[in-house]
Amino acid sequence: MPDGFDVSRDFSDPALINALRSELWPEEQELLARLRRRVMENRRALKEHAAEFNKAYEEAARGSLDANGIVQLAETVLEAERGTAEQLYPWMEALKERLIPRSERAREAQRYLHELHEFSVAWLATYQVLREGLLKLASERRVTVGEVLRARPVAGDIDYAELSREHITRYPKIRAALAK
Repeated sequence: MPDGFDVSRDFSDPALINALRSELWPEEQELLARLRRRVMENRRALKEHAAEFNKAYEEAARGSLDANGIVQLAETVLEAERGTAEQLYPWMEALKERLIPRSERAREAQRYLHELHEFSVAWLATYQVLREGLLKLASERRVTVGEVLRARPVAGDIDYAELSREHITRYPKIRAALAK
């Protein structure tokens, strides 16, 4: 896998975002044509992006990176995912605001907006799929080498009640011992 693994892409289209947030957007034919072009561009770009990530995974799987190197690569993908999410969220919010149909004339635009939103979600999902694949690959390499696995801190909120229920059902002997 190349050292300069570029996973960034410019999603900002301030003019289109402002047009989506304005009240006159569905009536403008130029805007519909722009949305149509954007759908075609995103469809092609998403295919290329997914192919690039599949190639990156294959290179990592065939390469000589050890488990720690693969984990570092997964962390690089996570950072790239966060950066892309920062770019995509304003775009996705503008699309969500307009997914509510306001008139019959806006149906064609709604279809394009929905497709663009789905592309954005799929784009972010490619990062997660690659990262999870790399972490699984790193785990498999550690097991074959006999390395000790270490836990990493959990990001986000933890539902302790659900976690307790899961452990109670998963480990009945521990539950019985605790009951004594």
